[in-house]
Amino acid sequence: MSMHPDTGMPQKDLFARLRMGMKELPAQQRLICQYILEHYQQVAFYTVEELGAASGASPATVVRLVKRLGYDSYKSLLEELQKLFMNSNNSVWWELEQIWSGSGDTNDYEPVLSWVARDDIEAIKASLTPQLMDSFDNAVALMEKAKKIGLVGMRSSKYVAGYLHFMLNQLFSNVRMLAYDGADTVYDEVLNFGREDLIIAVSLGGPHFVQLTHQILAYAQENGIPSILIANDMGNPAIDTATVTLCAGRAKYHYSIVQPIVIAEALVTELGKRKQPLAQKKLHRLEQVLDQKGVTLP
Repeated sequence: MSMHPDTGMPQKDLFARLRMGMKELPAQQRLICQYILEHYQQVAFYTVEELGAASGASPATVVRLVKRLGYDSYKSLLEELQKLFMNSNNSVWWELEQIWSGSGDTNDYEPVLSWVARDDIEAIKASLTPQLMDSFDNAVALMEKAKKIGLVGMRSSKYVAGYLHFMLNQLFSNVRMLAYDGADTVYDEVLNFGREDLIIAVSLGGPHFVQLTHQILAYAQENGIPSILIANDMGNPAIDTATVTLCAGRAKYHYSIVQPIVIAEALVTELGKRKQPLAQKKLHRLEQVLDQKGVTLP
């Protein structure tokens, strides 16, 4: 990892620098880092004075922080924030509330089903960045060589993790759903995982991420267990602890798990392709058992 020549701060992406700044920089600069992470969409269009006032710091402190983060000017920082904003299409819950109140940007005459579907489609397209494509290949490689795969997700993320577990479990016999019986037993299960295994965590939403999911990823990192994070926000602090991160785009006007589900389906499809004989054997056996036991219609 290269170092910025003036600050000594590692040249990571902006969100990683901000998260590092929250740990290492002086108190006032930490406050600004936190504010940017939690409000980066708005900050992308703030002046130095506006960011200082919003974060409770002086404009001079903002300028010092910009230098510590490795940027030549405040304008350079804003340009990167605006680029991230335009490319990631991230959103928060209040945007949906705007739609309910009639103050959003959707067409009042367009049926809800139509604009929700269009919103999801545009977010899926925005997800397909070169970075995601590279990370996807790395993630599948980890899954392919893992002896055991454990999946974890809480709240709405639970349903993405559960769907991924359901699909993988039809093809392979080495997949486990962690914390299925409750969060109090999750470490009983995680202790069974080692360096030759893999943990896949789903952590969506933000800025109020579920702590336990992030704690499991931190435990995996501390104990040399490879991990994959499926997220939809580059401000997610768990990115720092995951081996590989797959970051989906977020719908602009409504909360959606469609984009992470697309990533989950792609993982299942690619892994099944790479391990086709094994996947086909279990899938065909499952079909026979479901038919014999009357679970499905013949």
